[in-house]
Amino acid sequence: MKHLARLALLSTLLAISAQAAPFMAVGDNAELFVTAAAAVQFDDNIYLDSSNEKNDTIFSFTPGVDLVFGKGSATTGNVYYREEFRRYSDNDVQNTSLTNIGVNSKYSNGVTKADFNAAYAQVAQNDNDIRATGDIVRRNISNVGGKIEFGISEKTVIAIGAAFDKTNYGPKSYVDSNVWSLPIDVYYQDNPKLDWSLGYRYRSTDLSGAARDSKDHFLSLGARGEFTPKLIGQVRAGYTQRSFDVGSDKNLFGVDGNLTYLYSDKTSYRFTFGNDFGSSGTGDSTKNFTLGLNASNQFTEQWFMSAGLNYRSTEYSTRTDDFIEGQVAVTYVYNTYVNFGASLTLRNNSSDLGAAEFSQNVFSVGANIRY
Repeated sequence: MKHLARLALLSTLLAISAQAAPFMAVGDNAELFVTAAAAVQFDDNIYLDSSNEKNDTIFSFTPGVDLVFGKGSATTGNVYYREEFRRYSDNDVQNTSLTNIGVNSKYSNGVTKADFNAAYAQVAQNDNDIRATGDIVRRNISNVGGKIEFGISEKTVIAIGAAFDKTNYGPKSYVDSNVWSLPIDVYYQDNPKLDWSLGYRYRSTDLSGAARDSKDHFLSLGARGEFTPKLIGQVRAGYTQRSFDVGSDKNLFGVDGNLTYLYSDKTSYRFTFGNDFGSSGTGDSTKNFTLGLNASNQFTEQWFMSAGLNYRSTEYSTRTDDFIEGQVAVTYVYNTYVNFGASLTLRNNSSDLGAAEFSQNVFSVGANIRY
């Protein structure tokens, strides 16, 4: 799940970190930064198992490097590598190291815009979709995607994209997936600050084992830009059809949106929502309805705070889960190189199936260095 509070806080920290002096200049327009993060996490239910809750104290250390390129040019981006070393105080069988590698790049010449991203991440985390009794499920997640946007008339723009997402689980009992997405949007400028859109997205989901593969078609109408002087974002709404290689089709009212309200120079609110098909780690086709609200505030030049509340309803073939997550995070910026943070996260999953229910409380403190 995309934790909105964490994303908002990360965006703030990245903006702060960008001001730090680089560890090394690489050529005329590239800079190399050395990064490190250390954290202590207190988790009262590491396996998300309501019948046998296990608490633990988890220590993590994550060194890395970040190469930022394209300063002052039409093409900008960064390449990063991080290695997290995670250690459990009591359940040391879960000790692990996790690799995270990626690249992000953007191009703009004022007329044509393009972006590209690729990433590989090792994940060791249970959730309401994937849990193993007395164990933490590992998986490798790879994704690559790109989009190009160009004008075909004075007021009309076309955006064409492609994305590939691959998930491989460590245990063979779970279902690996390969997902291709091909979105196309046509934007028409209503005024200099707002565009209307007509879009279509094709998505192909290939699952391993005996799970059913599927094809999705999403036709939408929407808008993007500045809805009011303080409200910006993008929304899409339309019709989604899912067809299976075996079995009857399904459909739903599809929606996808993110809106940011700039309350003041130091305070903003972000609202996200969605309704779409998905696939579980057990190969089940799902319907996912999501709502999220995040607030961020800069109290002073050194103190930042964010709070978020997220809701997700997941409809499986045999049950429906209602997942709620709330988080509060505080960051103190010591200087351009070092910041400290603390967060409290509360999670609860209710379900038609009693064995799928759980609650979890996590408190974390840590420090980040970027030089």
